[in-house]
Amino acid sequence: MTDTLTGFTPYEYRTLQVAPEQEPLYKDTFANFGWIVEKETAGRPGTTTMALQVKRDRRLPNRQVINELQRQAEDALGTIRDLERSRSAAAITVAVALGIVGSAFLAGSVFAVTAGLVILSVPLGALGLLGWLPGWGPPGRDLARKTAHTAPLIDEQYDIVFGASEQASRLLA
Repeated sequence: MTDTLTGFTPYEYRTLQVAPEQEPLYKDTFANFGWIVEKETAGRPGTTTMALQVKRDRRLPNRQVINELQRQAEDALGTIRDLERSRSAAAITVAVALGIVGSAFLAGSVFAVTAGLVILSVPLGALGLLGWLPGWGPPGRDLARKTAHTAPLIDEQYDIVFGASEQASRLLA
């Protein structure tokens, strides 16, 4: 809403940190709340996020309602991000734990050899190697199980995002 007499439009600005794979979702969602993407910046080396600089007219009609809908959508987007992270984190945790246990048995085997207990060293080494094997399988199974568990929860959050975006879009139209 540009002031017709002065040509002045008051804007508000935000910078959003988003994962590159979620960039289109954030762009579409925030566009429904009146935001315009002004600039996209790749994340710093070693980071997994990118920055979206957005702006919108401060004199939005129904501003309070739109801000409340935006908060709902942002909360749902944050929940989606957390659920996505949680499913891979559980699988990695199991694999690392099994790897550590296997390594402990292998270390015990090495110590047994250096102590001259070759008969004890062989079973410990075998247990260590067998302890590493499950580390390859469970992450895939855990990831599939966690994905099956979180998929409906993620879908619910997407419904919240889309519902809030649709309402805001109607208010701005």
